This record gives sequence, structure tokens and C-alpha cells, in this order.
Amino acid sequence: MTVWDWTLQRLRAWVALPQVLALVVVINIAAYVAGLLFWYGDVMGDPATPWWAWLFIPDCPLFALLGGLGLLMVVAQRHWSPEDQRRGQRALAVAALLSVPVWLSTGLPGVAAGWAQQNAMLAVWTLVLALGAIWFTRPPVWLLGIFALGQIKYGIWTITAWLLYWDSTAKLLGAPHFSVDSVAMTVTHVGLALQGVLLLAYFRPTRTAALAGLLWFGASDFVDYGLGFHPAIPPEFISLTVLQWSTIAVTLVMSAWYFRVGLRAKSRPAVVEPSTQPV
Repeated sequence: MTVWDWTLQRLRAWVALPQVLALVVVINIAAYVAGLLFWYGDVMGDPATPWWAWLFIPDCPLFALLGGLGLLMVVAQRHWSPEDQRRGQRALAVAALLSVPVWLSTGLPGVAAGWAQQNAMLAVWTLVLALGAIWFTRPPVWLLGIFALGQIKYGIWTITAWLLYWDSTAKLLGAPHFSVDSVAMTVTHVGLALQGVLLLAYFRPTRTAALAGLLWFGASDFVDYGLGFHPAIPPEFISLTVLQWSTIAVTLVMSAWYFRVGLRAKSRPAVVEPSTQPV
């Protein structure tokens, strides 16, 4: 066993601990809510924003939520009993059903403007819970592939954006401007990318996952840069062109890597077999 394999094995065992898994999921949910409220809220809540774009706009927060769901799925499949998996599936289904009236309440006449603005955030939240309930016991590899690729892609996007910011401020101001938000977001998005790498340790990408990733993130890149729904950046410090082509490159490289792995491992099981060791 290589050092890498040993490290992944220990990480999987650690994440499978109920208290650790719960903490990871809670952190991802908090990242989704905070990102939608404080970063993407204005765009998502704008009546001019079409509903079909909601799934493509909140890049990092959405894939934090999806990545947490994906990790929960693979840990459950690997370590939980069939009955516990069914309980988890029912819990997600109940949460999705309970979220529906909460989401619909944002459209009621006379509701506060701040609550009405959360329509998009709650719609996406409800959809994610519903998808989790549908596929909880048998998550398809193409779906896990999208989750992992999104975490890595948007983790890299944010890290790149802040590196460009620090480089530009160093040239213009004589020293890089290490603001609290730039440092905090870089650290958290390193974690986002690493969580995507960890999720990849639970399954082998397939050619279908490669195609799904290419289609989904190709569409996402078009919505961001073709239609102008990319995250807000200070253009005087960060080159939109560099961000655009670097993130498109990640889509192409990761999809190509998925396809290559799928070709090499098409005769082997795509999802890591359940562990025989109790957790």
C-alpha cells in the first residue's frame, strides 16, 4: 500500500465517524446559506434573473452543498447498514417535502421583501434535497462525478481569483492586500477543492461521468461568461479573461481525465465496494 492509499484510507475512516460526517455536512450547509445570502443574493433574488439560471449561478455555495450531500451518500453506501441507508433516504425525502411550503411561502402576497428574495435559494435547496432522496441509496457515478468536479473547479476558481488580486495589489500598492475576506475565502476554498478530491476517492470516474461533467460545466461556463452571470469581481485587480479561460481549462482537463480513467477501468466496479470493517 502506498502512502497515498494509506492516507485516503485513514481519511475515509475518519470522515465516516458520525460526529465528523455531521460536522462536514453542517459546514457545507452553512457555506451554501452564507454564499447565497452574502455573495449571490442580489443576482439570485433579481426578478430579471431567469429561473433556469438558478442552478448555474451560485457556483461555490451550490457545490459546497452538493459536495456535502455526495460525501454523505458515499459514506452511507460504504459504511451504513441497508436499513440505516433507507432511514437516511426517508429523512431527506421528509426534509424536501417540508421545504416545499417554506419555499412557496416566499411568493405569498404581502411577505417581506427580504423573505421574497430567498425564493431562488430555497428552490435550489429543495431540489437538492429531492435529488438526494431519489439517489441516496444508489448514487450514480455520473452524479458523483459532477459533484466532485464542481468542488475542485470552483475551489480552484476562487483561489485563482484571490491570487490574481494579491498579485495586482502588490504591483499597484507595493504590497499584496491580504484582507480578511481574501484570506478566509482562500482557505475555505482550498478546503472545498480538497473535499472534491476526497469524494473522488470513493468512486472511479466513467466515460458517462466525463460526458456529464463536460455538458454540465460547459453550460455553466457559458451562463457565467457568455451570458454574464459570473461572480462579481473587481476588474481593476482581477482579469476576467484569465479567470474565464482558466476555469474553462479546468472543465476540459477534468472531463478528459474522467474519460481516460473510464477507459482504463471500464471493466472494474465504478463505486468503491462497501467496507467490511465496522465504523
